[in-house]
Amino acid sequence: MKKILLLLALGLAVLLVNAQKENGTVFSEHEYITKTKALWAAFVKGDKDVFLSFFADSVLVVNNGKPFFRLKNDMADYIDWWSKVENLTIKDDSPAYPDAIKYKNGELWVQDWLRITGIHSKTGINIDLALHDLYSFNKEGKIKSLFQYFDNNFFKEVANSERTIENGVVYINHPYIVTVRKLINAVCAENLEAWSGFFVPDASFYNSTMKANGKERKDLPAAKKDMEQIFKNNKNITMKQYGYPDCIYYAKDDAYVVLSWWLLSYETADGKKKSDIPMLYTHSFDKDGKITLEMAYYSSNHFE
Repeated sequence: MKKILLLLALGLAVLLVNAQKENGTVFSEHEYITKTKALWAAFVKGDKDVFLSFFADSVLVVNNGKPFFRLKNDMADYIDWWSKVENLTIKDDSPAYPDAIKYKNGELWVQDWLRITGIHSKTGINIDLALHDLYSFNKEGKIKSLFQYFDNNFFKEVANSERTIENGVVYINHPYIVTVRKLINAVCAENLEAWSGFFVPDASFYNSTMKANGKERKDLPAAKKDMEQIFKNNKNITMKQYGYPDCIYYAKDDAYVVLSWWLLSYETADGKKKSDIPMLYTHSFDKDGKITLEMAYYSSNHFE
């Protein structure tokens, strides 16, 4: 049996070796890589003449798989669009670096991975865009095709930011606003079971003392323990509504969120009084009217 397995392994190794076939050479340094770097340097400077000099008279451009042909002079439109970007930089997306690949049929391609940064001046959008390019060249060393792959959501965001778009409805009265008021009343009544009953079992909790990256969250059992300690160490808790809450329906996410503002007052176990502490809450709701996420914003200085 061992002999049979050994023969099978040797046979597989031979097949793998035979399956490999060289089809060209890969260069980490090449004159055409130098050309693509000079191309983007001219692009950042806004030098149209130098930028256009790297292209053939007609260029096949493929953006995320969508092909179209452009005349060389039309490629200047890219510089016109990006001229609206302040502090524009285009660099290798380290640790990636460009390759030049010369195939046995004589075709030569360059591929690179770039990182574009800057600020879109009209919309204020901060740009951090990854771009993958593949270039092929004609016999004169001019770029005859340019394949580009990127996240198109950035360009959609810019286009949307240049116009006014509604994204739902704001309610001054809504059943979810009533739910938040009842939740706050449960806190003031120190009723832990009533308070926890407004949340889904897998609800998340965040407050402004946690890390701002949003990854630090508490679950319902942990939040419940925190509330137990609050009720144990404090008394005469009151929360006065400040202004009025908003219930916002976000059409984009098909979600309801209630924003509410409060002034918190309470008395500690040793008799110290704390009053008029500003609090901002946001509560996200599921389709059944249960709270899935609570986010609380306040200054921790008031509790020191």
